[in-house]
Amino acid sequence: MIRKKQQLINEATGEIIAESSECFNDAMNEDGYRIPSHKMGARMFADVPFPDGMTDREIGKMSRITKSRAMIGKTNMLGYRKGREILPYTAQEIGELVGLVGSKARSFVSRMCKLHVMQRVATQSGQQYYVNPAYFMANGQRLSLDLFLLFRKDLALIVPSWVMRVFLSQADEKGKTGLEALNQAESIIYEVREQRAHYEA
Repeated sequence: MIRKKQQLINEATGEIIAESSECFNDAMNEDGYRIPSHKMGARMFADVPFPDGMTDREIGKMSRITKSRAMIGKTNMLGYRKGREILPYTAQEIGELVGLVGSKARSFVSRMCKLHVMQRVATQSGQQYYVNPAYFMANGQRLSLDLFLLFRKDLALIVPSWVMRVFLSQADEKGKTGLEALNQAESIIYEVREQRAHYEA
């Protein structure tokens, strides 16, 4: 254990005005080296299977994308930093990350969207692509309301029911989703979890 101690001292009198301390785990101890969380790439959930029909090659390509720092933390958007701006990757650029060009790049992205591993969102500045956090989630981030709303059916396997209800309540207050979606939310939770229980039985 490492303790960081800070003191606020009046230089004129030498009096300690305030004192604080923080504790950190040793980076290295008898159990080995603790890898910093930001070095671990995308988080994956062992109890969430990849979509039916997604090939091992496609899983490999998505793994390469999420380990290439192309996924922006806090949003799961595929993009890159340019100065102080964050710019989204195009479908062509996403394909290039895994060695695909032209129609093959666009076809790969289109298929990932069809399998709901990615989702395309149209904005005033152009298309943006988001990775489904049920399969790959930028490490260390909290699940935001906007990201939850994009992928709420898939996240029913991961997020507790009470969290879903809080998110949907927030969405209702902010007018971010329709009343019909709110009414269907509970049935989505139970339907997906019952399917999962039947699959495991």
